[in-house]
Formats: sequence, structure tokens, C-alpha cells
Amino acid sequence: MKRNIRALGVDDSYFIPHQGGRVKMVGVVVRAPNYLEGVLIREIQVDGLDATDALLDMLNTRFGQQVKVIFTQGLTFGGFNVVDILKLHGESGIPVISVVRRKPDMGRIKEALYGHFKDWKLRYEILTQEEIREISNGDFKIYVQFAGIEEEEARKTIENFTVRGAMPEPLRMAHIIASALHFGESKGKT
Repeated sequence: MKRNIRALGVDDSYFIPHQGGRVKMVGVVVRAPNYLEGVLIREIQVDGLDATDALLDMLNTRFGQQVKVIFTQGLTFGGFNVVDILKLHGESGIPVISVVRRKPDMGRIKEALYGHFKDWKLRYEILTQEEIREISNGDFKIYVQFAGIEEEEARKTIENFTVRGAMPEPLRMAHIIASALHFGESKGKT
């Protein structure tokens, strides 16, 4: 992959768990390594199943048409609104890399899904269809799942978009904007 490609980084805004409603999903289009070119906002249902479609809709914009890789902050948005990275890659043709700082406890996640959703098996299957891999990004360990890209290329792409810290800039920027939408200013770590 070229060095100065555009990436879409996506994170969700804050919401109150178990109260339903909608939550904002923030996408930023960044030219490597850290030039912000555009911001996209969609709303998804808390604990719904529309996050993948919202991401596909982001790609149908003037900004999204130039994206060469998609970064997601994990696979769940707005609670357990699960992004299907295989479907996202299959329908867009764009590689998808999901990145988190801590390894998900899939046992606890399975229990939570089982206890709250009739369609828990579907959500769990989507979450586990791609292996969670630990990789190094500079001095940091991060955990990734990906579709449409090989592990080494995913690692290089993450590294290409990381200026400092553990997370690629598109995810860091999306997180900052998403938290500001809720709190009026950015909070927390990516």
C-alpha cells in the first residue's frame, strides 16, 4: 500500500447504556500520516445492527470515495451494535482494520450478549469471525482484527498512520471528535 493513502477512522460518541436511543458514529478521513481531510457523522441505534450499513454509507460520500483503508475502534459501537468487517470489506472492496488497546475478554462478551440479546449467536459470530491478533506498534501492544489485508500489511499501515502513542491518527482523531460531541470537549484516551 502507498504511504500517503487516505484512511477512514471511526469511533462512536458516548451514550447511556441500556437506555436505547441513538448514538453518533464519527468518521474522519485522514491522509497519512495525520492530515485531516474530512469529518463524517452518522447516527446508529444503540445495541442495534446498523453500524456496518452506517460505515458503508460514509464511503458513499466525496470523502469516502478516496479511502484506501478503514480503521475501526473495535467492532462494537453504541453498545453491542456490531460491525461486520467481512461484509464491510466485501461490499466496499476496502481493507478493514479493527484496533483496540486491550485484548477483549470474549468469554465475558459472550455472557453479556447471551444475557441481553435474542440474536446473541449472530452478534458473537460476527465478533469472532476473524482472529484477534496481538501486534506491536512502536513500544505498544495493540490488538487487531482485519479483513481484506494480510497481517504484515496491516501492521505497516497502522505504523504509517501512527504519529505517537499506540493508536493510528484516524482513530485518535475520531475519538477526540466523538467525545467532544457529547461532553462539549474531548475527554479520555483512545
